[in-house]
Amino acid sequence: MTDRNPPDPMATLSGASVAERRTRAASRWFVRYMLLMGVLDFALIVATEALLPSGAARYVVIAAWALAVVLLGWWGDSHRVWPAKSGRHVLIATAIWFGTYLIVLGPLVRLWADASLAWWSVAAAVTASPFLIAAWWLRRRS
Repeated sequence: MTDRNPPDPMATLSGASVAERRTRAASRWFVRYMLLMGVLDFALIVATEALLPSGAARYVVIAAWALAVVLLGWWGDSHRVWPAKSGRHVLIATAIWFGTYLIVLGPLVRLWADASLAWWSVAAAVTASPFLIAAWWLRRRS
């Protein structure tokens, strides 16, 4: 049987608009997720390269960072709504962070400044910036 009364197009558009606003609001947590990832990555580099450049305490810091990242991922998995392409944002930011630290800035700062807190803070801020840029981009879109 066919429906003789088609749905009101304005009501359908209004419902879609409400659904879009709710979805965007439900996915805003991801901006905080990316900011926290950037802060954790900044802290890891400064702690392991400037504050604790050698010794067993360095491995404790790395283990604490890994635990914090796992807990942050667990918190992220607890959300039902993820922004579009969020996995891509995390993957690209992580690849840039790791690549610039491992290949570009890490060796240069180690060579020129050894364990200088100021130099490592600048290097860590530059390497963690992809997470902050992604957070800014996502916040601007939402």
